[in-house]
Amino acid sequence: QCGMFLLIGILICSNNLSTTSAAFTTSQYSRTTTTTAIPHIQQKEQLDHTFVLHAKKKKGGKGKSKGQKKQSGFEWATSFQLKPFEAKATRELASTACASFEGRTGKPLAEELQGSSDIPKSLWNAPVACVVVSSIQKDDATDAEDENDVQDPNDNGLVIKYANVAALETVGLKPDQWERFIAMPDQTGILKVPENPVVIDLPSDMKGDKKYVGGYTKKIIRGAGEGDDDTSIVNAHRWSIEKSSLLGGKFVTEVLGVAYAWDEWLIGEDVVCRPGGVREERLDPEDIEERVQTQAAAIRELKEVQGFGNKDPEVIDAVEELKRLKTLLEDIKA
Repeated sequence: QCGMFLLIGILICSNNLSTTSAAFTTSQYSRTTTTTAIPHIQQKEQLDHTFVLHAKKKKGGKGKSKGQKKQSGFEWATSFQLKPFEAKATRELASTACASFEGRTGKPLAEELQGSSDIPKSLWNAPVACVVVSSIQKDDATDAEDENDVQDPNDNGLVIKYANVAALETVGLKPDQWERFIAMPDQTGILKVPENPVVIDLPSDMKGDKKYVGGYTKKIIRGAGEGDDDTSIVNAHRWSIEKSSLLGGKFVTEVLGVAYAWDEWLIGEDVVCRPGGVREERLDPEDIEERVQTQAAAIRELKEVQGFGNKDPEVIDAVEELKRLKTLLEDIKA
């Protein structure tokens, strides 16, 4: 009996230990599961919060650009305007004008063009003004309703097809204002004149058989009134630009326009201008000759009447002024 009671006691204890172990294991498992689950939930909540913030930032970013119309690549390309020394049409015209001038005169239009690998760009910045003009052709005009299609703003049939920086300076424009002066072809090849153009007066053709004229002087802009003086080009070159091509087995000569080049111009009657902002008072040779005679008489008076010698400061200064006037007279007559 004692042995039986001992066996029963052992079984009961074993059962209690198993139950306790199972309970402990379950509790430990539950605790572990709960412990690992909490960070997972927190991480998810943090991710959701981050996503919401990111979405808000993107929405706010769109708000900043609200109302701005995005330009397509095609619209940007069609609105982009090449400069005269970059566009194909004006580059070809500039090169032809320079070659034509050298062919007719035997010398380059400007020293800067000699040996240049980029004639159009060199002419654009050259210290000599150059424009190419032509008359309005039927092919240039169009029946389109676009009010910017090539027109004749001065009723003289003149179109400016090319001009460089010095020419722009002559008419009072800056280099980046060339669109107010040059009629550039658009994407369809139709010449366009800008709004508020600067208008000049130059013949668009050459009469007779002459293809070149030197020493040309012409008033190109008439002043609007008091304080607004006329602008005139002086001692200019004028020559016809032609292009020969083979058409139907025959060589055909096409007149591209008339080119003008000058390195000085007048504002009014008394101001001589040159490229680069040079402004000088115009001197009359007769006036300088009179001043030379007056200065020579003053020197004689110093020596013969007042008794000064050649080494006296008064005579030395007077002689220096006489030399300056004589040099100035020679330069004007040259």
